[in-house]
Amino acid sequence: MSGGTTTGLLCGGVVLFAMLLLTIIGLLGRRARAGRLAGRYTSRPGNSSDNSSSSMGGG
Repeated sequence: MSGGTTTGLLCGGVVLFAMLLLTIIGLLGRRARAGRLAGRYTSRPGNSSDNSSSSMGGG
């Protein structure tokens, strides 16, 4: 194979990978935002719905 073909394939693969990554991030962001609006998620993952029992609260 010539150098030009290899460079073309490499660039194409990088662009394809970047597009795939952006698509996945977009989908995850949309799901997280929808869940947060519906009250499914709290400020920190793994918390219960009420933060009154949290030990992070300072006087």
